[in-house]
Amino acid sequence: MIVNRRELKYPIGETDYYKVNELFKEVLTPDPNNKSYGYRIRSLYFDSLNNDDYYAKVNGEEIRKKIRLRIYDTKTDKVKLEIKRKMNVSQRKETTTISREDAIALINKDYSVLLNYENDTAKSAYNIMTIGQYRPVVLVDYNRRAYIHNENNIRVTLDSDIKSNEFDFDMFNEDILMTPIVDYYNAVLEVKFDGELFCWISQALAGLDTTNRSLSKYCSSRQFFENYIL
Repeated sequence: MIVNRRELKYPIGETDYYKVNELFKEVLTPDPNNKSYGYRIRSLYFDSLNNDDYYAKVNGEEIRKKIRLRIYDTKTDKVKLEIKRKMNVSQRKETTTISREDAIALINKDYSVLLNYENDTAKSAYNIMTIGQYRPVVLVDYNRRAYIHNENNIRVTLDSDIKSNEFDFDMFNEDILMTPIVDYYNAVLEVKFDGELFCWISQALAGLDTTNRSLSKYCSSRQFFENYIL
């Protein structure tokens, strides 16, 4: 699956978190996966031996990428393998589903398992990860509340309780120790859409105590690397 969209990101505090959450519950459709608190997401990010994707982001390069595995339940047998590509304000996400066993193989740097999948995403990931000598670098876990609107394929998400681990990459371990990277309700509001954004959503965002910023959970979660390795 390939998705091309525009994306806006806003860091927000607790007051704005509750404010926009109540607004979106009234005017948008809750994601079917939402529970009373939203739902959990766990992503394992990979980077090259030279941390090329990390430096592309922090250096503000207009064309960059990230590769990750993503799950919503540690007991799942299916794992998403995603390549996110950023081109100026536009975003392209390529996704394929692999088995739990093959995800574990990737964590152990065995990329040959991707050759078993007959799709362009798996082939592209194989080439990138092999040539760049990719390896897992950080596990990120957070809570998401999501809302949708069919017009212009609008999707609004509120991500909070963001935690990470830069040493243990067992993404299927429910009891893995995760360290918060921000306070619980210091959240990230993301707005993804095709074409133009509705003016009433723009007006709601204009009332927040924040501005659109180029945020990255991946880079923000590599705090040990940033503080002690760089």
